[in-house]
Amino acid sequence: MPLSPVDIFQYTDYRAWLKDVFQSLKDRDPKFSHRYILQRLAVKSSGWLADMLSGRRLLNRSHLLGMSRVLGLSPREELYFETLADYNQAKNLLEKNRAYEKLLTFHEIPKDIIESDRFEYFSKWYYSAVREYLLIEPFRGDYARLGRRMRPALTAPQAREAIELLERLGFIKRLASGEYRPATEHVKKQSAFSPVHYFQYVKSQMELGIDALERIPKQERDISAVAVSLSLDSFNVIKEDIKTLRQKMIQLSEAENKKFWNGIQGDSRRVYQGVFELFPVSTTRNLTEENA
Repeated sequence: MPLSPVDIFQYTDYRAWLKDVFQSLKDRDPKFSHRYILQRLAVKSSGWLADMLSGRRLLNRSHLLGMSRVLGLSPREELYFETLADYNQAKNLLEKNRAYEKLLTFHEIPKDIIESDRFEYFSKWYYSAVREYLLIEPFRGDYARLGRRMRPALTAPQAREAIELLERLGFIKRLASGEYRPATEHVKKQSAFSPVHYFQYVKSQMELGIDALERIPKQERDISAVAVSLSLDSFNVIKEDIKTLRQKMIQLSEAENKKFWNGIQGDSRRVYQGVFELFPVSTTRNLTEENA
């Protein structure tokens, strides 16, 4: 029984791992082919493995266990394989988050791959808001004051929690004066698991935006909605326009942060959250079905 020559704990996509494993085993023994795997799994369809590796077919639990036996995985490797499949094949954000949290329990995964702390950073809206606010006003140790600066307001313990997390991640630093300031202008997604980080972040911002409809006066916000019919080409044009707008917001923020770093007169900066949504609420028109 062949043993897997490729470390599964270095992977965040089970399909990518399987492809590398199969290639490595085939290089070692030409007899190790897709046909051999299908025979060991008792799968009759000749295209099943290619469909699964391409993402056209899901890997069910029965075939996963069979694949583990074929590859000679240890119980720990098999459990990670199973959890990774749950993560990669999750049907919604809730399922993906549950699988990700289980992945965090595997100490074998290199820290630069899993980035559990970064996942925590994106879990609550006020972590990023507090970090951004420190570009406007440095933190001098008054957690209650910092909490009052947020909208909605944070408790002192929540403000302390945010500062401690930001410092632990290296997102803020303590200056010689004793004040805390952001260590970098912006936080970027880096982890191989960044989709689940980002989904969690966007979800928290969307929930905050719903509350802002009633909480924030109209003159202090810009929230609108529109329903339009668009072709795929027009949709892609608008996607690029939204991307350009996001980049412009970052550029304006960077320029003003440099201008008002020392809090000179005329500084009207506040921390703003922007969530841009464009999604389909209908299917495409199927002319073939209509004319059938």
